[in-house]
Amino acid sequence: MKSTSLTLAFLCLSMFCKSQILTSSPYSRYGLGELNLQTFAAPAAMGGSFIAYHQDTIAPFFINVANPAGLAGIKLTTFELGGQAQFTKIINSQGSAVKKNTNFSYGSVGFPLKRIGGAAFGIMPYSTVGYKITSTQEYEGIGTMNYIFDGDGGINKAFVGAGIKPFRKQASKFYNSAEADTLIKYQKTAIYKRKKIGKQLLSELSIGGTANYLFGTINQTTNIIYPGTVTYFNSKRQRSIQVSDFTFNAGLQTHFTIDSVKSKGQHRILKQKIKIGVGFFINTPTGISAKQSNIIYNYAIDGFGIERPKDTILNSQNVAGLIKLPLEMGIGFSIKKGEKITLLMDAATTAWSGFKYFDAPSTNFKNSYRLSAGLNYVPNKLAYGSSNYTKRIQYRLGFSYTDGYLDLKNTAISNYFISAGLGLPVGIGRFDDIAIINLSAQFGKMGSISNNLLQEDYVRVVLGFTFNKRWFIKFKYD
Repeated sequence: MKSTSLTLAFLCLSMFCKSQILTSSPYSRYGLGELNLQTFAAPAAMGGSFIAYHQDTIAPFFINVANPAGLAGIKLTTFELGGQAQFTKIINSQGSAVKKNTNFSYGSVGFPLKRIGGAAFGIMPYSTVGYKITSTQEYEGIGTMNYIFDGDGGINKAFVGAGIKPFRKQASKFYNSAEADTLIKYQKTAIYKRKKIGKQLLSELSIGGTANYLFGTINQTTNIIYPGTVTYFNSKRQRSIQVSDFTFNAGLQTHFTIDSVKSKGQHRILKQKIKIGVGFFINTPTGISAKQSNIIYNYAIDGFGIERPKDTILNSQNVAGLIKLPLEMGIGFSIKKGEKITLLMDAATTAWSGFKYFDAPSTNFKNSYRLSAGLNYVPNKLAYGSSNYTKRIQYRLGFSYTDGYLDLKNTAISNYFISAGLGLPVGIGRFDDIAIINLSAQFGKMGSISNNLLQEDYVRVVLGFTFNKRWFIKFKYD
């Protein structure tokens, strides 16, 4: 029954991914469109930081889809579902327009792999296209020319990933070893600490990988109209791109624990242990298979406003080629104080200068970088009872900045936002049956009105649901 429900849920998500227009950004005209958030609602509230975001020791657990090494800490079956609404004010030197987009964003199921790690699968948008741009220009000897650029569609991503801790017993083996007893006995404190941290880093090392299947269609139309003359025929180009191929990404995470500090010559045990973590991820540069169809034709508009094609200039269908995706990698740091405070910091870079569209390099793309930071605070996860509800709420803040991968008219299309969010517990609150409503909001700006470009001021609201439950239990009856 559970597997049937999951199948129906993912079929619905697939249909929503194909049918929804997820963006109204004019900048989605370039490349594969506007790249969507590759994280779920909880990291979205923390500036999109995810590289070193590892699991807490107690529920709720979450799915770190962007760095698969984080899947190794899943201890309960986890189901995540989310959607988003975006309100955008598009501004240029002449005026502004307001756009609204609402859609389902992701669905994923994660589960533990015995005690060695965890795995997850799901579906989410990879990129989206949704724009309509009109402009008018005057040419001497020709007159007025109207340009209409129109596009829709996008690329979806179905993924399956896993993370494992292959050396998870190294720390416990060291604590129980004769070597550790000898170091403690002869008070070799400095050596013991170094070895302890080293064994912890090795024991907590998680390695993960994800296989992604990218699929979808992008439709683009360019329409050139001569409204004031009968000398020239109007011209239209219709292009369709179909993508269908696999990509891969990988990551790792590890951390060590500080459980005591030296104060006034004595060691003091910390009530809230501090965990220092580091993470790394990489999206490999990949050439994905695609097919391109182009139709270019001239036409006239009759007295009833109907297009009358005159002649076809180009008609090419399903021409196979490659789209080369860039190398992306980053490093992250985390500081956790017990189960209360998590601080995340990310730094990542993407080599967009190597992006190729059907083997043709694009002059509009450049290498980019991203910096982000986030904070998650929960007063007391174990404070059960209706009077202690606010103590179980997770409070989140974040910030993100990227200099952008588009370079138009010698102007970088940068993007930055601040974010805030809440994790609201619902349900009965048992350890093995927990649900969280994750609400996040991002307030940001992309682009600039300089050099006759466009600026987008946006508010993006992401609503996600996280369910933790113990599944796959074998019951025994006498």
